[in-house]
Amino acid sequence: MKAIIIGAGRIGRGFVASLLKRNQVELTFFDVNPSVVEQLNEYKTYTVHVLGNAEKDTVIDHYQAYLLSDKERLATELAESTVVFTAVGGKNLAGVGEKISEAYHELYQQNQLPKNVFITCENWLTPAEELHEAILNGLSEAEQNKFEDGNDVSQAVIRASGTSAPADFDLKNQMDTWVQDYWEIPVDQARITVNQLPDWQYFKFDPQFGKMLYQKIYTNNTSVALIAYLGSLKGYTVLSDAANDPEIVELLDQGYDEINRALIAQLQVSEESQLEFSQIAKEKYQSRTIIDAVDRIVRDPIRKLSPTDRLIGPAKMALDSGFEPRALAKAIAAALYYDNEEDPVSVKLQEMRKEKGDIKTLEELSGLKENDALLKLVLAAIDELKEKEWIKQVKEDE
Repeated sequence: MKAIIIGAGRIGRGFVASLLKRNQVELTFFDVNPSVVEQLNEYKTYTVHVLGNAEKDTVIDHYQAYLLSDKERLATELAESTVVFTAVGGKNLAGVGEKISEAYHELYQQNQLPKNVFITCENWLTPAEELHEAILNGLSEAEQNKFEDGNDVSQAVIRASGTSAPADFDLKNQMDTWVQDYWEIPVDQARITVNQLPDWQYFKFDPQFGKMLYQKIYTNNTSVALIAYLGSLKGYTVLSDAANDPEIVELLDQGYDEINRALIAQLQVSEESQLEFSQIAKEKYQSRTIIDAVDRIVRDPIRKLSPTDRLIGPAKMALDSGFEPRALAKAIAAALYYDNEEDPVSVKLQEMRKEKGDIKTLEELSGLKENDALLKLVLAAIDELKEKEWIKQVKEDE
């Protein structure tokens, strides 16, 4: 069996590739980065290292790698493959969908109608819908009908972390990557109605997938944002160091309680399922075996302060559930004050704050109004963080 992985980053060439390799699936990578494609083809093999458990390392070999812009090759691989994974970041799904539709158009003109299961592996709330729509947007009505007849577009939850090489590792192969010792990918089975499900180990095709992506993002992504933004204020550079700081741990536990209560009430997920999500997340971020940079997590703060993203979204759910998300409010405050001169988005955010003030900035980015309960909680959280000197009162305040 053959599979395509679009996006040869840490999750694509690391976590997803290692599980497919263990199922003896033949792999073809597509990526937009010429350097990554060149190195994959130059090395011809690389290792997916399992953090804290080298016995589980997986050697990836006998693969092919191409640029995503190679329409003819993408068309050929779509015709020969069974499953297509994306691991590109949610904001890039529209561009990937466009490339897939171009390749499918070529195949349609040749009277070749491939049948694939597309599975998104993104930290995104609606990845399957967005990829599906992007593919169909590039096709004629007749092509759309044929695509729908033969293809499924589904989505997966990725709970494992991918990281770069440990500082003391003698890295000889730039394609080597490191992943968490975690071995399951839940996939939304209800979206696969045309094609037969692959019989693979580690892939859990779940007919009750439901709101699992919301659970994942509003649990994992929300809590790691809390750790990272508060950790950044306190000067941490390594995520696990911040996640084990006693003051942050206290807020993290409070944050998980707020998240759990909100998601159980608003998504109507089971308490058992939600508590498992939060427990696994906390263990993951506190693990000293996973070396992740705070700066990687906190980048792009403007997007992360948007109305439905990982901070504002669950905080509003908490208020809708009848309680005040005080820990999440502190995470929002910390994100608002994330100040890194080397991060262009952070620079833009701080310029907005200086020009418009905290209230107007939150109104513009997060959709909050001046009298909103959440905005008041965030303003109170800013004052608390200033009192604790986590937010240094220099620049605009002095």
